[in-house]
Amino acid sequence: MCGIAGILSATAVDMSAVFAMTQVQKHRGPDGSGHLLVRHGEHSPIVDTAAELTGPPIAQLALGHRRLAIVDCSPAGRQPMSYANNRFWISFNGEIYNYIELREELRGLGHQFVSGSDTEVLLAAFSAWGTACFARFNGMWGLAIWDAAKRELTLARDRLGVKPLYLSFAENRLIFASEIKGVLASGLVRPTLNRDIALDYFVHEVVNQSNASFFQGIEAFPAGCFAVVSAERPTQVKPEPYWQLQALPNTLSFEAATERFRELFESSIRLRMRSDVPVGSCLSGGLDSSAIVCEMARLFPNDRIRTFTSGFADPRFDETAWSRIVSDSINADAHFAQPNEQSFIDELGDLVWHQDEPFFSTSVYAQWCVMRSARGAGVPVLLDGQGADEVLLGYKKFYFFYLQSLLSKGRLLSALKQGTSLVLHGDRGALRWREAMRYLPPSLRPSGGALSDYLISPRASNTEQFHKVGSAVSMQQRQSDDLLRFSVPGLLRYEDRNSMAWSIESRVPFLDYRLVEFLLGLPVEFKLRGGLTKALMRNALADLLPAPILKRRDKMGFVTPQSLWMQGRLGSQLIDEIKQSKLLASLVDTSSLVRTWQAAPGGLQQSMQAGVFRAGLFAMWARRFAVN
Repeated sequence: MCGIAGILSATAVDMSAVFAMTQVQKHRGPDGSGHLLVRHGEHSPIVDTAAELTGPPIAQLALGHRRLAIVDCSPAGRQPMSYANNRFWISFNGEIYNYIELREELRGLGHQFVSGSDTEVLLAAFSAWGTACFARFNGMWGLAIWDAAKRELTLARDRLGVKPLYLSFAENRLIFASEIKGVLASGLVRPTLNRDIALDYFVHEVVNQSNASFFQGIEAFPAGCFAVVSAERPTQVKPEPYWQLQALPNTLSFEAATERFRELFESSIRLRMRSDVPVGSCLSGGLDSSAIVCEMARLFPNDRIRTFTSGFADPRFDETAWSRIVSDSINADAHFAQPNEQSFIDELGDLVWHQDEPFFSTSVYAQWCVMRSARGAGVPVLLDGQGADEVLLGYKKFYFFYLQSLLSKGRLLSALKQGTSLVLHGDRGALRWREAMRYLPPSLRPSGGALSDYLISPRASNTEQFHKVGSAVSMQQRQSDDLLRFSVPGLLRYEDRNSMAWSIESRVPFLDYRLVEFLLGLPVEFKLRGGLTKALMRNALADLLPAPILKRRDKMGFVTPQSLWMQGRLGSQLIDEIKQSKLLASLVDTSSLVRTWQAAPGGLQQSMQAGVFRAGLFAMWARRFAVN
């Protein structure tokens, strides 16, 4: 797990910028750095700083790397790494979990290895199979591989975009990095607002729903794709998919599917426990993280699992009692972080900086505190439950979509039965209308409560691309959209930036592509039944999880008392940010927004608080990154 950076130019130029690009990402790799310069087919020695070079850093290609040592922590794992007599060079961020199996296969083909790293296995696989190697990997990655013989640079990203890779173009150069701030540090790209993305954030409450970023001209390299770029044409980057999300056809019974899930889940956890440094897990006390922790304990009974939880003094937002049930059941070494309003205010500037782009709520901070707790405990690898809600239909909205589909098919009795089960046995929060407000048509929302009501020049609505209740869309399509656009990409961005801010590698076993493909193809009835979500997993892990967790009906996650904080110092600070932001004022009638918020009665203010938070956070982000 690391941070990468690079510049590819059609002609030899000063590449000093690459050192700034890696330096600004040093949190991603505190264990070392390396830089490679290539000119006229010759490469420089690997150096930490430009001062180590014998001359100016003039080159056509610059590759930079910051190292977080996880697998083979020796100097043999240093990057940029070469292979095949310096023909191939790589700067790689991520992990290839099945590298042990691949290494044995490659040895059978005659390949030799001088390290125990997955990076060397990746390079050997690329030399053996070319870009076809990516489909063989089970892992997460954002990478750049230079082929000195062909003078080509290959970029690639893992199937679901767990690891980031951003790129931009300027002065006939390709600039790329693990984080947006790495691209900006090149000095070749100005921080200019992408207004369309900002409006989607204000109106539709979405982030990372496309490859475009909040910065004009800086885009995410597409997940599940690779691109081969010629040194002579560095701005011609044409991504090609090596994987596309497809549901595997299902002919299994519920019982057989339960067994298959158990096999795949165990394999995913086992692979993600591979590490030469300590591995722990996030633990919210919900079903997903509890399943991960209990499976870790089952697979490795001689290890004391270390867990990390966020909790609050206010019991309405606290899950520590639930997480203790799990941690006590496996005798875990449990760690607890306790965010509060003042600490959030104090650290908000740093959080905004590390996130690169705006976010929606203070729940991001709870995760930030969990990652910091893990770093303090000396645990640089954490497993986390991202993706489970999307592949197993864990969100409340899915049950309402299911009921709607039954009604649209005329299955009134089934709809009545499922609706009754939802009320009697399902999530107790399923009927909280405020949590479903974003899915309601405008006529049913409180007047003046939406941030979109204050846009200065509302654009033509593109709401049709954001599926609402009533849309004629299959549940499988809704899941695919959440996995590829509306949910998982944003969650993975939060996960990556929060973890890497504290030099933590986060691994997400529910997004193992084998699990995703399998679960996506299962009937809805395997996942939603008896008023409960994630029915298949509950059945598969019934003998593994504590009974109170299996039966729990008040799902929370890493929540925070945002609504309370917005009534206090946090709200005041964000209102100040809103008042002072000229960029925000070019998009939103900030005077009217502030005036309405300050005079609003309790109910309306509650409806407005999420929008005011987004506006204030956007203003802070724009100031922090000097966006124009």
